[in-house]
Amino acid sequence: MRLRTFDARERLVKDDNLPMVPPQAGREIAEGSLARVREAYEHFAEAGEMALNAFETSLAQSFDGWRSVMGSSRETAHQLSDSNVAGARKMREQWDAVGARLYNAFEDNAGHTMAAMREIGHRMLIASDTNVRASLDFAERLTKAADAREVAALHVTFMQEQSRRLTDQMVDLHQTTSRLAREAAARTETP
Repeated sequence: MRLRTFDARERLVKDDNLPMVPPQAGREIAEGSLARVREAYEHFAEAGEMALNAFETSLAQSFDGWRSVMGSSRETAHQLSDSNVAGARKMREQWDAVGARLYNAFEDNAGHTMAAMREIGHRMLIASDTNVRASLDFAERLTKAADAREVAALHVTFMQEQSRRLTDQMVDLHQTTSRLAREAAARTETP
């Protein structure tokens, strides 16, 4: 008694109820889909930039609000102290000096913090964008691959490039955050 072995391709063809799609048509479908994905990503990247700009504008408006609150507090203190005796004038001057130093320190720290956050966010957005675009380029090369060997070779190359890219991005982010932390520490040590 002899058992018949089935070739995997033969079984797939016989069990497949789907219509046969010619390879060229499959490539065209894949390329068309990839083009739509690229277009959608471009819209997503633009929306991300717009959101980041809106966030920065919102924070700037918040700082302007703090400035006006600090200004109105000073005016109120001036009015109160002007209505009191001469000793209040000296107290007001001291309060003004302390308030000005506090406000200047707050504004200076807020400005540096915002700049640091902006730089880190910008670097992360660039890294993310680079990775997505590399993945889309890889998918495009896959749609044009002639056979399984070329697909495997493309896969190996992509993984090596992506590994290097991620390593470089992590090193860059680490160096950036370390530099920003050193700068912040140096500012706090300066009287």
